Formats: sequence, C-alpha cells, structure tokens
Amino acid sequence: MADWIAYSYAAAVTAGGVIGYVKKGSIMSGIMGLTFGSLAGYGAYQTSEDPAKYYLSLGVSTVLTGV
Repeated sequence: MADWIAYSYAAAVTAGGVIGYVKKGSIMSGIMGLTFGSLAGYGAYQTSEDPAKYYLSLGVSTVLTGV
C-alpha cells in the first residue's frame, strides 16, 4: 500500500525548492528542494514497500526541521 502522506510531503518539499528558485532566483533553494524532495520520495517508496524502513524519511524530516 502506498504511503500517500510521505509522497505528498516529498512533493511539497520539491515544490518549495522549485518555487524558491523561480520566484527569487535562489539556485541553492532549487538544488536543496530537488535533493531533499528526491530523498523524501525515495523514503516514501521505502516505507510503501516495508513500513519498518522509515529511517530515511525520518532523517530527511529531521534535517529539514533543523534547517
């Protein structure tokens, strides 16, 4: 069963980076949004396959919370 909440979170992170790049021209925002969005997307895939594999998703959200 797909983890739609995690996929939505990954899409929001990616969209935030892209919007930051488009509106303000922030290259770093675009790069980080795509990087962390991709990692969150892969984490969502992992938790969809096996709910016990939540460590990547947890790590990505912890880093983004700290930033």
